[in-house]
Amino acid sequence: MPDHLPKDRAGLPEGERALQEAWRAKYAPEVKELIVRREVPSPKLTLIIISYKAKDYLIECLQHARGQTAALDVPYEILLADSGGIEHLRPRSAPLVDVELRLTDGIPLNAARNAAIAWARGEYVAFIDDDGLIAPTFVEVVCRVFQDARIAAMRGRIIPKEHPYFCTLAGHYDRGDDVIDDVLATEGHMAIRRGVYLETGGFPDQFYGAEGVYLVYRIAKAFPDMRVVYVPDLLMRHDYFDSWENFIWKTRKYRRIRREVGGMEPDPEFLRYLDDYLARRKPQRPLTAEQTVALGLLKAVRWGVLRLPGWAVGQP
Repeated sequence: MPDHLPKDRAGLPEGERALQEAWRAKYAPEVKELIVRREVPSPKLTLIIISYKAKDYLIECLQHARGQTAALDVPYEILLADSGGIEHLRPRSAPLVDVELRLTDGIPLNAARNAAIAWARGEYVAFIDDDGLIAPTFVEVVCRVFQDARIAAMRGRIIPKEHPYFCTLAGHYDRGDDVIDDVLATEGHMAIRRGVYLETGGFPDQFYGAEGVYLVYRIAKAFPDMRVVYVPDLLMRHDYFDSWENFIWKTRKYRRIRREVGGMEPDPEFLRYLDDYLARRKPQRPLTAEQTVALGLLKAVRWGVLRLPGWAVGQP
């Protein structure tokens, strides 16, 4: 680790500073190198992109993160957490990021998110999927919504990037046009107050799925007077699946989430909370006739995929 670290933002509360230092101590063994390419004074928001074995889509993601309408009015920083396999992209990614956090190769996604939070300096932090494209107003919307002190965290609306029919399976991507209370079902398209994230313990390191539900459960217990909301103006373009190979692997993986989470999290109260969320009918934007046909066909394919023998399915 380098001797020089970027200064924490001005006026950081002592309690949050102590938590930050504890998180840095916890995740320091996972950090191979911290590179500060440009120090943003007292950033209001940190945009965190976790990337592992990415392709050119990472560069487009970073370009959208850099091209914000609020750039001149709101100081924000871009933190790229590199989990390995993106060495070929570094010459192009370097000019687009402010802080590069090089982590242990293949570190679990949520452990990488937690490590990144340890070095984020914004009052607010946002997680952005490395293949997602945020709207130019993303920073502006996050800062506007957080002017309401009752908002602990928010998730946004996702519209298709290149594969609209695959996205018909993602009913949670688009809840409609109204701001409503929701869970953080789009963990790669969300924002949260950094202090809230630290105080609630963040995402469980080993979860792969349902981590957003878990975080909202913890927020409700620690901050019962605060809200977690869906904000339709917070926009991202992203595909639920980007290939049939990805569709097959993730379909089978997602089926096991409830069982795997139950094995990792012994809190029966949370498991009841999760089951209630999974069973609840949730709002979503009505589908067109064409989308409804596509959804029916994909559900039929999914039914068959779930009955494939395990040896027939590999990880993409």
